[in-house]
Amino acid sequence: MNKNEKQVCPLLRNPETYNPDSLDLLTNIEARDYWLHCLEQMVKKFVKKAKYLHPDDPDATEKAILCYQDFHNLVQQLILDPTILKPLSIRKLLECNEDNLRTYFKDPWLVQKQTESNHALSQFDHRIELIDSIEDVEKKWLEIVRGVLTGNFFDWGAKIVTDILETTQNFGFQDAAHIIQKRPWYLDKFDDFFNQIKVKPYKSCVIFVDNLGVDFILGILPMVREFLSQGTKVILTANTYPALNDVTFQELSTYCHKAAEHCSILKEGLKSKHLSFVENGQKGPCLDLANLSPDLCERMKSADLVIIEGMARAVHTNMYAKLTVDCLKLAVLKNEWLARSLGTEQFAVICDFESAT
Repeated sequence: MNKNEKQVCPLLRNPETYNPDSLDLLTNIEARDYWLHCLEQMVKKFVKKAKYLHPDDPDATEKAILCYQDFHNLVQQLILDPTILKPLSIRKLLECNEDNLRTYFKDPWLVQKQTESNHALSQFDHRIELIDSIEDVEKKWLEIVRGVLTGNFFDWGAKIVTDILETTQNFGFQDAAHIIQKRPWYLDKFDDFFNQIKVKPYKSCVIFVDNLGVDFILGILPMVREFLSQGTKVILTANTYPALNDVTFQELSTYCHKAAEHCSILKEGLKSKHLSFVENGQKGPCLDLANLSPDLCERMKSADLVIIEGMARAVHTNMYAKLTVDCLKLAVLKNEWLARSLGTEQFAVICDFESAT
């Protein structure tokens, strides 16, 4: 893919009026004040993690400090003149941070991703055995969706999550399951999704994935496995460039093949190419459906279901996006300010399904 060549998602219902950003930080002063401070603290926290994440680089901490200083300077300039960054949004600010990090680090969170993924792979057998033990189809799908939401808790871009992961020994999948909101969820359209899927399996599903590790391996892959078992072709799409602990395009293949060693359904999906991968063209943790890779846009034309996972891709961006096919958005609200602004509480769940018909 030509890294500079981007196209508009062919499944956008109103591409001419599409705006990826859910919040305009230029006009919303309260939101701007909060997110500038919040994101600056997130960037600052990386300084403390840099040595652990880059043990072979004696200058890692110093490089991280330089990245923080660059972002701090940007924040100070935006406080004086918020019009200098266009658009002024959470998406754009996060992209600026990733651009700064890439100056010094090829993949800043690689060590964390590898460590967490290896641990998640050791639990993969148990996870799919539990799902297979559920005979009732609706209860099985509910457990699968819950699993995606539980996995999405493991996000190193959310301060409350990093605080929990760094201070709670052996915190795992089931611990996260107890923390996130129980049904009924804040936005709960699971029944609509299930009623659609039980009538007729989808032909082709595109999944915009989020975090590597527990999220991808114990959350997304069991869902992929269930789709494949129904005869649905699955296209997984991930970032072209590293961002936080998010999955990259290259890692999709790596970890799907590792998981396939434990699962004949995934192995057959890879062999038949019913399970495939494509880069999405993104360089930050959010999602701009008007700037996708041409390969992804071409592959999306045959899809009748799109799944967008994670707070950055489904809430910070695309919360109000409408598609011409069925769309499932799944996220856990891991920020108290954001949750309150939506009239709910931290760790509330979004399970939003919109049918094309």
